[in-house]
Order: sequence, then structure tokens, then C-alpha cells
Amino acid sequence: MERFRSVFTFFSLAGLLALVGCDGDTASAIRTPELEDSEFRQGMTYEKQHESRKALESFLKVIDSRKGASESHLEAGRMYLDLQDPLPAIYHFNQYLRLKPTSEQSAIVRQMVKTAEKMFIQQLPGRPLEPSAAGSVDQSTQIRKLQNENAKLMLEVAELSRGVRNPEPKNDPRTPGIAAIPDKGTPAVPGVPPANGRKAPAFTTYVIVAGDTLSKISTKAYGTAARANDIYNANRDKVTSPANLKPGTTLTIPQ
Repeated sequence: MERFRSVFTFFSLAGLLALVGCDGDTASAIRTPELEDSEFRQGMTYEKQHESRKALESFLKVIDSRKGASESHLEAGRMYLDLQDPLPAIYHFNQYLRLKPTSEQSAIVRQMVKTAEKMFIQQLPGRPLEPSAAGSVDQSTQIRKLQNENAKLMLEVAELSRGVRNPEPKNDPRTPGIAAIPDKGTPAVPGVPPANGRKAPAFTTYVIVAGDTLSKISTKAYGTAARANDIYNANRDKVTSPANLKPGTTLTIPQ
């Protein structure tokens, strides 16, 4: 009987040690939390130094390397707002809300989405949020319309799959950022509207350089940020999201 108890105690201790060992292995396999990521900490440092663009680059690196980097999405959205670029700000705020819909900050983030939406509307031609001769504009209608368009854009981004990139031409040394490839077809004349009634772009292809955003490219091409979404839709095989523009990529600028 005593021998049986000894054997039972031995196997019990062995099982307990095995469980402890498994827990230890599991704990060691847990990835470093997002907030402890060196790039995230570097981004927060840049943010305190008011280096918004450098901070943004750090947060985007965390997003690229970690799945579900909610806090980095939030900080990236804030940096885009600081840089007066509302479209990618809306994208990152909505990503945060998708990952943390019931967090303590969710109400504040929803308000930041509205702020970014108003900023975007104010950048449209004619400044539609300003009172007109007929009276005040219904801002809520404008915002709801923008929310619907943003939801559609988010769906397209979610369904987007990486395609084969087209060979990218070398830059024209005389004009940084613009590809030295002539357009095949009727050349666009800047300032002269094409058949569809829209203003023709100043160029038909564009090579992304560091610091570019779709709003900035739209302003260069059309003189307004309002066609940023048109540029994105025309280049979905090359751009994985409105907030992820890779320098050196050649974009097609639609008419």
C-alpha cells in the first residue's frame, strides 16, 4: 500500500511539472504587446516632438508588421489629421473602431471620424460647408453621404487582393515624381475639360515619392483634393489601401 502511494505521488508530481512546463512554453510564445513595440514607442516619441510625419511612418510600420494593431491605427489617424489629410485618417479611425468597437475611447474616435469628414468636405471645390446665397447647407446630409462612400471604400479595401504590378518606368529627371512616358491616345490639355465634362489632369501618369498622399497627388493633378478617391479606384491593382502609398509606384491619373 505504501509503495502504491509513492508511485501515485511520483506520477502526480510529474504531471504537475509537465503542466507548468507547458504554461511556460505558452507564455514565452506570446508576442510582445503592441504598446511595447520599439516602432510604436519611437512613434510616440516623435509625436511628443511634434514630428507628425516621422511618427506616422513608425505607426504604419507597426500596422504592417502586426495583425490587429488597433492603437497604431488610432495614432496613424491622428497623425493624418495633423497633416490635414482626412481620407486616410478616416480609414485608420474606422479600423480602430472595427478592432475595438466598445473601448473607452470609441466615442471619442467616432467624433474624430466626424471631424475628419468635415475637413474633407471643406477641401472640396466651392467649400460646401460654408453658407451659400440660398442659406446654410445641410451638413448632416453631406456627412452621411461621405460616410456611405467611406463604407464602400472600406469594403473595397477589404476585398482587394494583391495583383501583379506593372513594370514601373524611370522618373523624368526634369520633373520629379512624374513618369517620362507619353500617354497613348488623345493628349490631355491642362485646363481644358475632356468630353466627360471634368477638368483634364495636368499629367496622365505619376510616380509616388516619399510623403505623397492621394489628396496631395489629386491636388497636383487636378488642382483639388476632391478626386483622391478616383485616383485610388483607377489604381487598385497597385495600391493596397489609400493610406499605404509606396514610393516608386507608377499611378495612372484618370481623366
